[in-house]
Amino acid sequence: MSQQVRPTIENGKLGVGNFGVAVMPDGTSTTLRVLIKPNGFHFESYDFDDVLLEKLSFESASGSECVLSFDEEGYLLINSVRYTPPSKNDDETIKGNKTFDGNTSLKGGLTLLSPNGTNFNVSVSDDGEIKAERREVDGNSSGSE
Repeated sequence: MSQQVRPTIENGKLGVGNFGVAVMPDGTSTTLRVLIKPNGFHFESYDFDDVLLEKLSFESASGSECVLSFDEEGYLLINSVRYTPPSKNDDETIKGNKTFDGNTSLKGGLTLLSPNGTNFNVSVSDDGEIKAERREVDGNSSGSE
């Protein structure tokens, strides 16, 4: 399959009508291509074969900017921060240092692991008293699940 090359536009014409948006790269109807129709966009891959986008910037209705880009390893960056997709797994381990800005709600409890590997369940009473209790895991109080 040979790769098509985007034609050089010389004396080109662009038209808008009830058919949609069309272009004639050389100004004649023999090269007419309808790019946008009521049912959607109709681009060819060669329309974009030499387009390089370093980043995409979006502006919200309130005027704040969101920038999408990729790092050298191909990871998606949102405002220069590597995107980590949310998980819907019931049980998972998330590694690395995390910083949470704002309030974080934990439902179902909090378990902390001490330096020697002992699990502790942390709870808070209705009076705000925080309590840590050793958690038994498979019959013993040390080791993680």
